[in-house]
Amino acid sequence: MPDIRPLRSRSDVFQRYETLRRNREKRTHAKLYFLEGVHPVEQAIAGGERFYAMGYNADKRLSGWAQDMISKAAPEFLHPMPGDMMAELSDRENPCELVCLVHQRSDPQARLRRTIEAAPNPLIVLCDRPNSPGNLGTIIRSADAFGACGIITTGHSADFYDPQCIRASIGTLFHVPFCGFGSCEEAVSFLHSLPTVPQIVGTSAKGTASLHQADFTRPTVLIVGNETFGMSKAWKEACDQLLRIPIYGAASSLNVGCAASICLYEIARQRDFDGHR
Repeated sequence: MPDIRPLRSRSDVFQRYETLRRNREKRTHAKLYFLEGVHPVEQAIAGGERFYAMGYNADKRLSGWAQDMISKAAPEFLHPMPGDMMAELSDRENPCELVCLVHQRSDPQARLRRTIEAAPNPLIVLCDRPNSPGNLGTIIRSADAFGACGIITTGHSADFYDPQCIRASIGTLFHVPFCGFGSCEEAVSFLHSLPTVPQIVGTSAKGTASLHQADFTRPTVLIVGNETFGMSKAWKEACDQLLRIPIYGAASSLNVGCAASICLYEIARQRDFDGHR
């Protein structure tokens, strides 16, 4: 049973919720992250995430849904608190009944490797130095929808556990293994250590071939570059192919989330994906 510890003031415990919501460094140090929202909470529970604490409005009666989530999540601590304090912890116009602190995964690289090695024809999405947690979340959502078995980031990138990333992914973050590598070289070393080394395909407005001309029916790593600067020189040199998405109009490129989704659909199409579960 959870240890119930009411919060009646903006104590250190309350400050922990608030700090982990907005501060990446504190999240990394504590190995915890902040979570709210109906779909993210449900998906985190379904994905087997380990809940450290859950807070709720002590001034209102909990719904059946909230009681069910608390039962399934089995947090270590419960923190009933006044409604005005709950409101401070939410960025949402209609706040969820629950705010949560959840343990970060302790084995991201091993989990990613296990999933890739178990996949009959692995597809990995690699984001090179993504700036926006919202874009990263969008890419994760599309990766989940179109059959990718893992997400990798390289370099200084947005935080997977940023609330904006979790929100944009609508909780699919908890179902697709992910891992961050410090550099292109580290990621390439990981990819080359896999039993079947995948082809590395990059996307660029200056690609030498169109997206549909590539063969995606074999193990593949799809690289999408930084929102402003595109792919790094190191990744361009590591690519087996550099592809472009043919577009009309005045714009020279697409939003990175849109571009990734288009590429992922083409890969799924070539692999006989029919759009039905």
